[in-house]
Amino acid sequence: TYVVLKVQNLKSTTIDRRGSEPCWEQDFMFEICADGKGFIIELWKRGLLWDSILGVLWIPLATVEHATNEGPGSWWTLHSEVVKNGSEIEGTKTPTSHEILLDVYFALPF
Repeated sequence: TYVVLKVQNLKSTTIDRRGSEPCWEQDFMFEICADGKGFIIELWKRGLLWDSILGVLWIPLATVEHATNEGPGSWWTLHSEVVKNGSEIEGTKTPTSHEILLDVYFALPF
């Protein structure tokens, strides 16, 4: 399995991990505009012919706090559907059985 992070026009992917409880422990830092609405986290399962999505999560940037250090993170339930208003993503719905532990924060300048 692997995770894809998408914010504004940026995208980053974790390395693949095997097992029923994969752990990536990868840090990602994005420089983004303050007018962004949110970002998407996707959990994928690698397949022989094509990959399949296990769940998706929309996190509004307005809910992300500022911090100077990493925290313990929070468990987030992944969903099977993306909610859109036209082409704008507004959220996700229909929970799956998959959860992901994320530590999400705006890094304060040094």
